[in-house]
This record gives sequence, structure tokens and C-alpha cells, in this order.
Amino acid sequence: MKKEKLFELILFIAIMAGAGYAVFSDAHNFPNRWFTRDDAYYYFKVAQNISEGLGSAFDGINLSNGYHPLWLLVNIPIFSLARVDLVLPLRVLILVMGALHAGSAILLYRLISNVLSRVVAILAATFWAFNFYIYATTAQFGLETGLVVFSSLLFLYYAEKLERKWRTESLTRKEIITFALLAVMVMFSRLDTIFFVLFFGIYLVFRKTPLRYLLLSDILGILFFTFANVIYKVGMKEYYLFGESTLKITLLFIAISLLIYYFSGLYQHPCSMSVRSLVLRIATAFLASILIIFLAIPLLQRVGFVESFPRSVLFINLIPLLITRFGVRYLSPKRVREKIPPLQLLRENWKTWLSEGFAYFGIVGGALGVYMLFNQLYFGTPSPVSGQVKRWWGSLSGNVYGGSANRKYTFFGLDAKPDSDFNAWGFFTQFTIWMRDTLTRWVGYSDKDSAYWQLFVLIVILIVIILLLNKKRAMRASVKLGLLPLFVGALAQVIFYHATGYSAVKEWYWVTQLIFTVFLFALLLDILFLSLVQHNGAVRNFAYLATILLAFFWAQNFYMRLAHLMPYGVVHEGHEYMEIIAVVEENTEEGTLIGMTGGGNLGYFIENRTIVNMDGLINSYEYFQLHKDGRGDEHFEAMELDYVFSNPLILAELPYKGEYEERLGQPTAYYRKKAVMKFLR
Repeated sequence: MKKEKLFELILFIAIMAGAGYAVFSDAHNFPNRWFTRDDAYYYFKVAQNISEGLGSAFDGINLSNGYHPLWLLVNIPIFSLARVDLVLPLRVLILVMGALHAGSAILLYRLISNVLSRVVAILAATFWAFNFYIYATTAQFGLETGLVVFSSLLFLYYAEKLERKWRTESLTRKEIITFALLAVMVMFSRLDTIFFVLFFGIYLVFRKTPLRYLLLSDILGILFFTFANVIYKVGMKEYYLFGESTLKITLLFIAISLLIYYFSGLYQHPCSMSVRSLVLRIATAFLASILIIFLAIPLLQRVGFVESFPRSVLFINLIPLLITRFGVRYLSPKRVREKIPPLQLLRENWKTWLSEGFAYFGIVGGALGVYMLFNQLYFGTPSPVSGQVKRWWGSLSGNVYGGSANRKYTFFGLDAKPDSDFNAWGFFTQFTIWMRDTLTRWVGYSDKDSAYWQLFVLIVILIVIILLLNKKRAMRASVKLGLLPLFVGALAQVIFYHATGYSAVKEWYWVTQLIFTVFLFALLLDILFLSLVQHNGAVRNFAYLATILLAFFWAQNFYMRLAHLMPYGVVHEGHEYMEIIAVVEENTEEGTLIGMTGGGNLGYFIENRTIVNMDGLINSYEYFQLHKDGRGDEHFEAMELDYVFSNPLILAELPYKGEYEERLGQPTAYYRKKAVMKFLR
């Protein structure tokens, strides 16, 4: 057996051994220690109801699409077993998620070993496999995250294969279609990966020209600099007054600018023209873009498409335009580049671009269109209602369920708090916090927040320096790993959530950010590793030995955490799976309908009663419309709701304020802050 296959087999067995240990743990550990996220039970209960012929409904009554479709499809056969035993499908699911995690680690190993050194690939794969932050986020909670990671890495693995092939021979239509189908798999595993999928399509179609990276870098620059400048100019507290207009104008500016940049020759290689000519083209194209958008904004305001907007912020987009063009000049090998006029480039390539673009984007767009049409016909809305609810929460005053991003750095997914839901770049944050805490213990620096941001900037500078140590390898690896479209897609996803306000984002949203961070650290380690072992076999052997020892250490720590998380021999025979179930069942009658904010785990485990979701995340679109108007009680009256089980203080505040004021009887029982109350019809 080849060494590569042996390593993959060992890695698979090691991961599945941990999953196998958890599978046979005591039943009460599953809801209380493993599947602790309420959102996961939305999938579980809907999947169970579908398998029993009750339709796509959490409560078996109100049709809802508040989930990502592919993970629900995976869950349906698993949770058909719930009719036998409620914990049995949870045991099976741990094995499924363990297999997905093992498959992801193996794909990560194959992908990195194809691009970087094998020792770095082993290190990255074992770290991914046994790091408990990664494991908990992607493989423990029972959410779609594990499938998103697996499908994304499979997509990237195939992308790297195509990247190697097209340089020596043409890609076939079958390969483009396969790539598009993998993109559909990624998209349906989590719908907000549409940005990741979109930018990789651009990266593929324009692969033989500078368009592939200049186009993406322009989109990245306009997105980041426009939003950052608006926030800087008006302040984060006032930003959401301009949020919707900022998003619309930014997208319009991108469309106008990219078209003008192309016909101004800015998508030729910057080395194909003199510095004077390049500066002149940049100035002319940028001013033309600014002039058109400035003329368009008053017209758009007149028809009500946008509202007030600080137009001067758009001038900052000259900075990324200069950075990218002169950055490419600096990073590119110093040789004469052929200068191809824009119209000639279009004449020579339009058939290929159209054919491959239609194949890729036609399949991805067609699949998304069919999904949205089905949702419109079946659920009455084209997109998941859960996302619409959270977008509405984000638009309300106060901090409804956490509220929207309220700091400049959280807007872009950065936070000094490791447990912050806004922390999109969580692994990078974890690393920075670990370094900060280590250094502050040595030097006794008391201001941890200031130390964090100082260290953050220092780490970014060090990353740039390390990449420049071997810029040729860094550029080649970045291209093969797709770091540019991966990063642009990751940032676009973050901005998508925060541009117009979005509440209750969660740590499992940020998958592409996690993959990008691991790729980047692997590349940095590879550059440092090569600089050390290039002429020293002893150092190379030591690196392999250190990697093996680290892998054993990580695996040991991983198994110890699992053993602590899922203990054996805890006696719960005769008790409910959760204490909350006993409280509700003792104070309600069999067959009753019980309204609850959230309610995922209770809805799954409670017997002979039905939990109806009140926050709207897994309820019908019709209920959401009534709830927005403050008339959700009418929906529940029509359903003949019997009880409400919730925190009365929450129901007295937004988004429920006044909605149930005269609908609730006196509390008859409490569980922590929640109370059982009769619903008055």
C-alpha cells in the first residue's frame, strides 16, 4: 500500500474511532452534551415529519423552508428511524458526520499535498481532524456545516485538478459540467456559498487571461473600500440608515466600473504597458466610472431606488485600483508581456467564454432558479423564511436576538472575543488570542484588547513578509488553491449579512473563512519549511518526526475531550431526556399545541404534544408576514393554540412587543426563566 493511502486509511480510522466511541454513549448525553444547538433539531423534526408523510413542517402543520435543502435530504432517511427510538437517528448521525469529517480531512490532505509539501499536508490534515474547535463547529452540532466543508473541499479538489490540466490541454465540456454540478452541491449544502461558487466560476471561465484575478481583485477592492469608507464617514451607529443604499450603489458601481475598466484596457497585463500609460488609463477609467455613477444617483433617488448616500466615499476606490495594478507589476516575472487590445481579446475568446460560462453559470443558475420556483409554489416565498426573519430582526431597533453588527471590525467579521457570533475568521482569532495571552503573561501587559489588535496587525505584516520570502511559490500555490476567489467569496458572504443588517448570525456560518485560513497557514508553513530544509536532509527528517509527534498529541487531546464530553455509565433510566420536558408535560395535556420561541430540542423529544415555533425561523411564510405586522396571535388563534412556553420578558420586548399582551394567562409553572402560560382564545 502506498504511503499516501496508508496515511488516509489511518486518518479515517482514527476519526471514526472517536465517532464510534460517542455513538454508544449513554442516551442522555446526546441532547445534553452533543447535539446542543436548537437549530439542528429544526432539521431533525422536519426530516422526521417528512418521513412520516406530514410534509416539510416542524410542527406537522405549518409548511416551512427554514433550512438548507441538501442537509435536510440527508437527514430524512436517518430520522425515519425516530419512529423506532428518538436517540437512534442521533447515533447514526454521529457516524455520518464523522465520515464527512474524515472525508474532509482526507480531501484537505490530498489537495494540499498536490500543491505544497507532503509534511505540511500531513500537519494540516491531522490538525483539521483533531482540533476540537474545528470538530465542534463542523462535526458535532448536527448542522449542515460538515456537509458544507466536505462539498467545498471536494469542489476545491476538483478545481485544483482542472487548474493543472488546462495549462497543457483543453478542458472538456464534461469537466465544466462536472465542476458546475459540484458547485450546485456546495450551494445547496449552504445557500450563502453562492458567492464562493460565483467567483470560482469567474476564475474558471477567464483562466487564460489576467481577467481571472484582476476582475476578482477589483470586486474585492470596491466591496471592502466602499463599505469601510461609508462606515468611517458616518459612523457605525448611523451606518444602517445608509445600508440599503450603500449596497445598491456599490453593486451598481461594480457593474459600471468593470465594464469601463475592460474597454479602457485595464484587464491587460499591467506589465504590457509603461507606467505612464498605466497611470493614464487608471485615471481615465476611474473618472469615467465616477462621473457615470454620480450622474445616475440623482435619477435613482428620484425614482425611489436609493435614498441619501455620501457620494464622496466612492473616490477611495482609486486606491485598490492602483494597488492591484502595480502589485501585479511587482509580483510578476520581469518579462515582456503581449499587449492585446480589449476588442481583439473579446473577438478571440468570446465563443469560449460564452460556451463555458453558459455551461457553468447555466447549471448553477438553473438549479438555483428551480429551487426558488419550487419554494415559491410550495411555501409561498422563493428563499428560506429563516433568513428573512433574521434580516427583519436586524432592521429593528435595539439588539433583537443579538442585533446587527455594531462595531466597525465586526462588520467585516473580526472580533477580539473568541465566542462572538460575528467572528467569521474564528480560527485566525483563536490563534491571535492564544498568542496574546501567552505574550501578556510574559510581559505583564494589562490592556488585552489593545494588545489583541496590535498583535493582529503584526501577524498580518508577518504573513505578508513570509509570502514575499518566496513570492514565486506563494503565487503558484495561491493560484492552485484558489485563494483569491476563496477570499473574495468569504468576504462577500460576510458583507452580505451585515450590509443591511442581520441578527443572530452563528459561528457555523463561516466555513469558507475557516478553509481559507487553514490554506493560508499551510502555505506559510510550507514556505518556512522549504527555506529550512532546502539543503538540509536532517531538518527534513526532524520535521516529519515533529509532525508525527504533534499528530499523536492532537489525537490524544481529541480523544480525551471526547471521553469527557460523552461519558459512559451515567444512570438516567426512567428520567426524561431533558428536565425541561418533564416540566412541560406535567403542566399541559396530551394532544395540546404549545407555542415556543425556538423550541427545537423540545419539539423533537416531547411526546404526545406539538411544539409550534413562535420566532418564525421554522414556521410558515404566512405566519412571518402576520408576525411582522404584530398580528402573530391571529395565526395561533386560527390554529387553536393551547399554551405558550416562553420567557414572559422576551415576549414583552421586540420583536414580540404587544403581540401577545392580552393573549397569555398567568404562569402555571416555571423552568428557569421560561413559563407555561395558557393561550387565551
